[in-house]
Parts: sequence; C-alpha cells; structure tokens
Amino acid sequence: MASSSVDLVFEGFDTTDELGDVRAEVPEGLPDIENDELIKGVLTKGVDLRQYSRQIEQELNDLEDEQLASYEEHESALFELDSEIKSCDEVLENMERLLVNFKSSLGAINNDIQSLQNDSLSMSVKLKNRVVAEKQLDKIIQGVVVPPDAVRLICNGEVNERYLECLIEVNKRIAYMRVHSKQHKRLKAFQEIQPELDRLCFRASSKLREFLLEKINVLRSLNSNAHVLQSSIFLKYRFFNHFLIERHPEAAVEVRDSYIHIMRQYYLDHFETYQRGLMKLERAVADKADVIGMEESNKLSLFSAAKPVVRDKANVFNLGARASSALIESEDSGPRAIVLSIASDANEKYTFEALFRSYSLALVDNATTEYEFIMQFFVSPKARQRITGSDMARMVFSHIFDPSMRVGEQFLKAYLETTYDALGVLLCVRIMSQLASELQRRQVPVLDSYVNSMNMLLWPRFQAILDGHIESAKRLASYKAKSKIDTQPPAIVRRYAELASSLLRLNQGYNTHVVALSLARLRTEVQAYLTHVADGSSDKHASLVFLINSYDLLLTVLYENGFSEREEEVSSWKQEFATTVMAFAESELEKHFGYLKLFVVDAERQSDIAQISADELGRTASVFNGEWRAQISAINSSIIQSFSNFRTGTEILHVVLGQLIIYYTRFHSLYDKRIARRAASASEICQPVGVQTVMVDIKKYRNNF
Repeated sequence: MASSSVDLVFEGFDTTDELGDVRAEVPEGLPDIENDELIKGVLTKGVDLRQYSRQIEQELNDLEDEQLASYEEHESALFELDSEIKSCDEVLENMERLLVNFKSSLGAINNDIQSLQNDSLSMSVKLKNRVVAEKQLDKIIQGVVVPPDAVRLICNGEVNERYLECLIEVNKRIAYMRVHSKQHKRLKAFQEIQPELDRLCFRASSKLREFLLEKINVLRSLNSNAHVLQSSIFLKYRFFNHFLIERHPEAAVEVRDSYIHIMRQYYLDHFETYQRGLMKLERAVADKADVIGMEESNKLSLFSAAKPVVRDKANVFNLGARASSALIESEDSGPRAIVLSIASDANEKYTFEALFRSYSLALVDNATTEYEFIMQFFVSPKARQRITGSDMARMVFSHIFDPSMRVGEQFLKAYLETTYDALGVLLCVRIMSQLASELQRRQVPVLDSYVNSMNMLLWPRFQAILDGHIESAKRLASYKAKSKIDTQPPAIVRRYAELASSLLRLNQGYNTHVVALSLARLRTEVQAYLTHVADGSSDKHASLVFLINSYDLLLTVLYENGFSEREEEVSSWKQEFATTVMAFAESELEKHFGYLKLFVVDAERQSDIAQISADELGRTASVFNGEWRAQISAINSSIIQSFSNFRTGTEILHVVLGQLIIYYTRFHSLYDKRIARRAASASEICQPVGVQTVMVDIKKYRNNF
C-alpha cells in the first residue's frame, strides 16, 4: 500500500523554498504540480506532506472498503444487470444481423430499381420512336393505300357522285405518290403500289372519257339548253375533266376537241337563226336620197306615185327616242334582247341599231357564260393561277365563238352596205363602246377583237355617210341662186339642225374627234350654202331676214335639245346670228333713217366741229322731228311681217331701236357742240326732239310681239 512506501517528516525546513525541488523530483507523467490547485494549496499552507499522504491514503482505503461493502450489498443486482446486459448484447447482435440483412436486401432492391429505371428509359425512347414511326407510316399508308371498295367502284361502278368522291380520294393518293416518290423510293410499298395506281388511273380515265363524251353528244340537239347542261352536269363533274387533264392529257384533248366541235356548231346555228329572225324585223330608216341637201321633190321616182319615200320611216335626222331604245345604259332600254316569237306575233318593227343591240347583247351574254364555263371546266385549278390557263381558255373560246362572231360581222356588213343612216351607225358605235365597258366590268377579255373589228366597219361608213351630207350641201351651194328669195328657212336648215343636235347628243361623254370634225365640216358647208343663197338675192332686206330666220331655227333646235353656248356648235351659230342681226339693224336704219345715219357718220369724220354745216344740221333735225314716230312704226311693222318668232322678233326690234338711239344720241352730241359756238343764232336752227322723248316712245313697242 501507499502508507508503507513513504514515511518522511520534513520538520524545520521552509517548504516554500523546496517547491522547486519537489517539482523536480516528481516523475514525468504525473499531473503538473504547479497547475494542480489541491497540491498547490497544501504546499502553500505548509502541511506535512507525509502526514497528508497518509491521510489521503487512509481516505482512499476507507472509500475502497465502502465501495466493496456497497458492491457486496448490490452484488445480486449487479449480477442481474450483467445478465440483462448480456441479454441486450444478444438482442443487439440479432438486430445487427437483421440490419445487415436488410442492408443487403436494400442494396439488391436498389439494384433492381436502377435496372427498372434503365429499362423504363429504354422503353420510353422506344415508345417515342415507335410513335414517330407510326405517324410517318400512318401518313405514308394513308397516302398510298386505296380502300378496296373505292377500287371496285372506280373499276366497275357507275359514274355518279359517289364515283366522284372515290376518284378524288384516288387522285390524292396519286398526287402523294408523285410528290414523295423520290423521298420514299426505297420503300417496298411505294414500289408495289405505283403500278397498281397507274392501272387504276388508266381505268378511271377510260370511264371518265366515255362519260364526258356521252354528255357532250347530248349538246348536238338544237332543242337542248347548253347552259342548263353546263351548270347541272359539266360543272358539277368538272373534276372529271381536271383529272383527265392531269392524269391522261390525250383523253382530255379528245374531250375538249369534241366539245369545241359540237358547241361551235351549236352557237353558230342559234346565232344564224337569231340573225335571220332579226333581219325580218328591220324597219328601213334612210336611203341614198336622205341627205340634208336633197330637196323633197327630188326624192320621188320618175314613175312612182306622188308620195314621199320616208312616209313610213322614222325621222332620218332627229334622234328622238332611238337612243333610249338602243343604248344599253338607258333606264328605258327595255328587255336585254328581242324575243323573236313575241316580236313576230306583235308584228313589231325595229330600227337596225335596236336589232344590232339585241344581237350584240345575246352574243355578249352567251360569250360571258361560255368563257366562265371554259375557265372552270377546261382549265385546272393549278393552270388557272398561271398565264397558260388564261391562254388555254382564250384558245378554246376562240375556236367556239369565231363563227358566231363572223355572223355578227356579216350582219353588220349587210346593213352598212345599204344604209345611209348616220345616226343608226353612230348608235351602233356607242353600243359597241358600252359593250366593251360591260365586258371589262365582267372581266371577260375574249371579245376585244370582235369589238375592234366592228368599230373598224362602223367608223368608215359613218364618215362616208357624213361625207355624203357634206357633198349634198356643196351641190346645193353650187346651184345658181334665185334672185327672189324665200325668207323662210330652207329644208336643209332644219335637217342640219336636227342632225347636228342628234350627233352632239350621241357624242356627249365620248367627245370623239371624228364626230366633232365631221360636224365642223358640215357646219362650214351649210353656212356656205346659206351665204350663197343670201348673196344671190337682189333684195338685201330679204337676204338678211332669210339668214336670221335660218340661224334662229338652228339655234332653236339646238336649245330645245339642251345645248348651251358652251358648245362650239351653238356659239358658232350664235355669233353668226348676232352679226346678221346687227347687219339687219343697220339695213333697217339705212332704209328709214338713212339721212340721220349718213349725217352722223360724215360729221364725225370732220376734224373740226365748225366744219359741220349748221343748215344741214337743222334740216336733219327737222326731218327727224317730222317723221321719227312714223318710221319707228314702220320698222316695227316690217319686223312683225318678217319674223314670226316672238322671241326673235323682240330681240331684233330691240337691237334696231337700240342702234337708232345710239345714232340719235351721237346726233344730239354733234348738235350741242356745233350750236354752242353759235349761241346768238341758235334760235334760227330747228331744235331736235329730246333723246328721252324718243326713248319713252320706243318703250311702247317692247310688247308688240
């Protein structure tokens, strides 16, 4: 024990000084004395270390005995605890084995999960690939596989709406094969299906060719209505022809040529029949003698009865209601075309322009319908979007309608060879202009050549007819004029006025240079004729009255037709009228107040007012004072007798009396200036009547007409 190992007492020594030696003697490995508070406190207090050591040792022994006693007291409990601990160790060992097994099971499960996950990812990729493949295969299958029922129907079935539906589906397969043949050329399905589709296409083309040719042959009958068949059959099954155009061009050409041949004759027969019927309804309007310069007496045949040729004709020179019944744009134009059966039963007759309008309308309406049908039936949707489609339609239309258009040209030529009706020809020109506008509105460009050829026929004949009118006026002007003139307007004046008004009406909105130029030439010749007649008369007064009446009639007709002085035709004749009226006024004043006019003109030529003879001035005033009322009355009577037109007579009387006032005012001015220098002898010269007095008296004649 420790109590026997050390038994030393350090008495009489300073323990504080020996701390270092004690620390030095402490073996290594013991706690640091210097840092141990218990030892440090003992050394500091100067306790005897040996005694203290024995005390500590005793305490330890007591504590050991106490612990042993306690152990002996709790021995059974400790054994029991030891047993329990061993039992727990066994349980823990079992738990350890279970956990190790569970861990190994979890590892296996983890491996299984990873394997399943890898399998799932692989299956997902395979599924996606399969879906993509199925979609592509489904598209390919849908694009190349033809249902068996459709194959049987196309090969052996009747051509009807069901056949059309199946053919559309087959055509989709064929189109798909053509588009994707290069892309899928390695596919065995493509290689196997292509020959079968070709045979099916050939079989369908054969049946469609027979079907379409059979339906086209129905059009051979004149009693058939082509337009009804076109809309009810051909347009309904137009896909058949489009299929032939794309899949079997030779059969499509055969169908097209057959249609062209039959419809060409169909339209030709109908238009020839219609043209012959229209010719029976024509009413003659003008012949070679119907020119403005032909006298009525010359229009009678040497052996004919004494009745004018024009008795049963429409007015040759007056347009009247011809425009409203012929022009297409008129609201009162009536039906679109003349119905022959109705017109024949009613025994109606028409001018040529109405017949020409009816034929042209029938041609345009049928051409429009036919062109639209050709564009839909003979031009495939793909070609319709290209220029070639329009060219094809023009070619087919031209082959069909050229004979019918030639019938129209011959119809017009036959009329133009014998007609002398300028208004009828110009109406035909306007009809063609309106038809051209209508065709442009309908977007039908296939009748341009027809319109141009008709205009090429119409314009030269119109010019030739007007040249005939001009030559007739020239012939009249070349005849020797009569010395005794009839003051009433000749027949040529009214004819010209009505013809000019009619031509102007038909030229409104067109302003055609040919019409304006021809009318100007005709106006020049008529003016030359009137001047020739007036100059040939020995009676100047009658000549002036003749010209005024002629101009007045011309202007009256022009005004009645709604033309104003803005028109060159009206302004030209208005200027001639005003000039002639002024000449007539001077002539009347020369006749009734010649002395006054002569005195004023001579006096105003004098450079000095003093050179005017006062005696002559007085005599002139004296004569005027004595007869001015009677002379004015004579002028009024002369004008009343010469002019029956109230408006014209009033206008001319105002001009004559106005000129009289002007001359008399100038006379008064000369009188006042001359007499002012001789104030002393003014009373010796006759005092003229005041100007106001004359004007007051003139006002009485304003309402004489």
